[in-house]
Amino acid sequence: MKIVSFFRNASPLKLVGISVILALPATFLEESFPTIFITLRLFSFVLLMYAIVKFLFKD
Repeated sequence: MKIVSFFRNASPLKLVGISVILALPATFLEESFPTIFITLRLFSFVLLMYAIVKFLFKD
């Protein structure tokens, strides 16, 4: 539950930062570990989209 509440309460800028931090090491893992690369990229993309939606539709 702490993880879910963290993502709900985090600012969009912090979520974008986490997304970038996840995407950077993924570029170095592309050829060696394709499954980890795809997973990190997907999670980074979803997190970025969540941050954008949260920013656009904030109260």
